Amino acid sequence: MPGVPDRYDKKALYKCLQCAICTGSCPVSRVIEGFNPREIVLKYILYGEPEEVLETELIWCCTTCQICSERCPHEIDISGLIIHIMNREAERRNIPEALRKQVAQIAGTGRAIAPTSRSKRIRGEMGLKPLKEPDAGEVRKILSATGIADIRGDSK
Repeated sequence: MPGVPDRYDKKALYKCLQCAICTGSCPVSRVIEGFNPREIVLKYILYGEPEEVLETELIWCCTTCQICSERCPHEIDISGLIIHIMNREAERRNIPEALRKQVAQIAGTGRAIAPTSRSKRIRGEMGLKPLKEPDAGEVRKILSATGIADIRGDSK
């Protein structure tokens, strides 16, 4: 797999140094202290400090909403670069424990968030039908086919 730096001419990334529209537009940067799409890309690619980026696990806070890429006046796919970094780290099995637990939850139940007894009660009070149980086996097949199943269980 080609490295992230191979995707762009470094001269194009120098345009990021003074811009920061991506960070100003990022909904995650408003609620997660230290999350800065521009800094992630610059440190990982331009400054050659990938370990500093990965030590904080901040890349995993990106929701891939694409706002940074849509608003970039230099047409740099910031979100795509962050996704590429996450994918490379996933291949290296460098994934936060919280994400591993979330995948295990999805694989086990077919749901990212299990309904609570309270939510079931409220649905009944509102006259809503009970939620159908997802086919967890089918979900596991999808996770396996996409390679996501490989991140469950084992630590880094």
